[in-house]
Amino acid sequence: MAKHAFKIASILVATGSALVVMASVAAAQDQRRFTFSQAEYMSMGGMRAASAFVAEDLPAGIPMREAIARAERADTACKPVADGVDCEYFIMVRPAGGDLGEDVWAVHLRPDPAGLLQAADVHRYRVGMSGYLRER
Repeated sequence: MAKHAFKIASILVATGSALVVMASVAAAQDQRRFTFSQAEYMSMGGMRAASAFVAEDLPAGIPMREAIARAERADTACKPVADGVDCEYFIMVRPAGGDLGEDVWAVHLRPDPAGLLQAADVHRYRVGMSGYLRER
């Protein structure tokens, strides 16, 4: 009986250790996960990071629902439009000496006839009281 209890305890410890390792790996991956909210504060590197996210995480050929889910995990809100899906992240800003407005990061997802992602692109622009900034 003690032998069986020891085996069960060993299995539980091993399973618990595996779960801890898996949780640690998932947490590390989550820390490296790209988000547009992070890109907003990267200054000049934000567009590079956003472009890398689109190139690496939104490759042509993945199902549109997966592309939308990946974009939403990057802190965007997605909505269908005539030629695909627009996913946007926006934040209210008022730079020192600047006008109140919103910085908008936009990802456009275009499907192919089979419902797979054909192409994705990203751009950033500002809407506000007296300015319009577009960065591609």
